[in-house]
Amino acid sequence: MIDDKDLPIVLVHGTMGKSEDWSRVVEELSNSRSVIRPNYIERVAGRNSTNELAIKDLADEVVVAVRAEGKRRFDLVGGSLGAALATCIAAEYPEMVRSLVLVSGFSHGSDPRLNLQFKLWLHLARTDKVAFTKLLLVSGLSPGFLSAFDEPTLDGIIENFIASTDWRPVEEIIRVDLSLDVREYARRIMSPALLITAMHDQIVPPAYSENLIPGAKTIELDSGHLIFLEKPVELASAILAFCQGRVPWPSGTIEACT
Repeated sequence: MIDDKDLPIVLVHGTMGKSEDWSRVVEELSNSRSVIRPNYIERVAGRNSTNELAIKDLADEVVVAVRAEGKRRFDLVGGSLGAALATCIAAEYPEMVRSLVLVSGFSHGSDPRLNLQFKLWLHLARTDKVAFTKLLLVSGLSPGFLSAFDEPTLDGIIENFIASTDWRPVEEIIRVDLSLDVREYARRIMSPALLITAMHDQIVPPAYSENLIPGAKTIELDSGHLIFLEKPVELASAILAFCQGRVPWPSGTIEACT
């Protein structure tokens, strides 16, 4: 039988993310577990195919990256678009996924609100990266968290984000947001699943996540969409509690992974 310490937690980032986004969460998780955080954006940026990307393509990239680490079974965590990838992986590779945690996930990009948002992202990514980044901050962070930054600090964050982002694959990834539909995948999930929503999420409001996986447990954190920035300790604690069978919150809504 595999010990928890030998079973990695795989973290899958979102649309505009990268593996480094999970750094503060990893600091908490790595005290108990090994962590793999594939950067599928890098793999997409280097591809030569002219075919339009699908959610399954990105999911397969994540699986390839995990297998390259010599791992065949793991607990899987995905945030935002990464939650859709994780849903696909858990359905397509059930023998690999012991448990599933979806953070601010959504099931299909054709929803009118999400469709409008992603088309706006696509337009701004092409035409005005400063406005795009400002929109991500305003919609991605809770009011309380965002208000702690003064204007020069925000200007620096925007400048650094634009400079550090690999913009080549961004349009392709946003098109995946628009085209994805993981509802059939979600119906096939056999692994124990936890859905984590954010109270102040304006990118993927909690209602979009609550029924993503039939029968899944749910909790809500006092955060905006970018939970890994606002509440990394609480997020890591929820992930570990679910995957290792601890129930740290009074509601008792979390059951152990088996």
